[in-house]
Amino acid sequence: MKTKSIIIILTLIANVSFGQEFTELYGDYLGQTPPGDTAVVFASGIVSTQYIQHGFPAFSPDGNEVFWQENQRHSGKETEVLNMTMRRIEDRWTEPAVTPYQDAVYSTDGKRLYFGLDEKEALYFAEKQGKSWSEPKSLGLVARFPELKRVGQFSVTGNGTLYFIGYVEGKRGNFGIYRSELTNGQYAKPELLPPNINVSGKDVVDWTPFIAPDESYLIFCSTRGLSGNDTDIFICFRLPDGSWTDPVSLGKQINTKRQERFPAVSPDGKYLFFTRDYAHDYEDIYWVSADIIDRLREQSEMKHTQY
Repeated sequence: MKTKSIIIILTLIANVSFGQEFTELYGDYLGQTPPGDTAVVFASGIVSTQYIQHGFPAFSPDGNEVFWQENQRHSGKETEVLNMTMRRIEDRWTEPAVTPYQDAVYSTDGKRLYFGLDEKEALYFAEKQGKSWSEPKSLGLVARFPELKRVGQFSVTGNGTLYFIGYVEGKRGNFGIYRSELTNGQYAKPELLPPNINVSGKDVVDWTPFIAPDESYLIFCSTRGLSGNDTDIFICFRLPDGSWTDPVSLGKQINTKRQERFPAVSPDGKYLFFTRDYAHDYEDIYWVSADIIDRLREQSEMKHTQY
């Protein structure tokens, strides 16, 4: 059975080394020097390697575990997708190891892990049991709502509301950003976010959503106003009536002439993570002070109090 096989795999990978050259690391955020207002590469040679970092580092709320995705290209072969993890035990970080958890993100209390497992990236979750996780359980979003076709790039609020990408006909890549509320233990029919977030048009893609734990803001990347495969990171704020402000760019402090995507704020709210390419479709993970969000929030509040 699939879930039993997964549990066996999880047990086996606990002590499997990724085989990288590795220096012992201690402390918060793998012992990396915290950034200021200038974005810098995160954990160069450990997390940000010569391969493609396809996603943000999802740290647990207690800071003792992290997940991310690394895509390895090999000449003459298909790209190898590796879901990676590291754990901190008695303040020492283990070496990077492969895990089956795809697009893994934590609930805000750290008691639940959301992730994908199959070819449709269908959403599963596991619950914390001591130092291990329960068997994966499917949330059945694609089964219950087949119009989604596939789901991925998950983010979750403090009360369990999910944000993710699913099928949208007519947009570039045929996907957009959805929201689904948790009601009485079950997820409601997902709603497509409004057109100021999901811009229509075959040349526009809106994806890689990150929702604030209190659902006060949404950060995502988009090709709007750009050419080719370039993407910038945008933010919008949720108003008291549940509507959203128009997204604004995070500006030159974050966005460059290269591709930026996969934004996420650390569980303690201090840092903004995102990816930036350094060669054709090769990406590193960057991090920067999250103060930029507060500054943009203040600007948004000033603008809306004028009306």
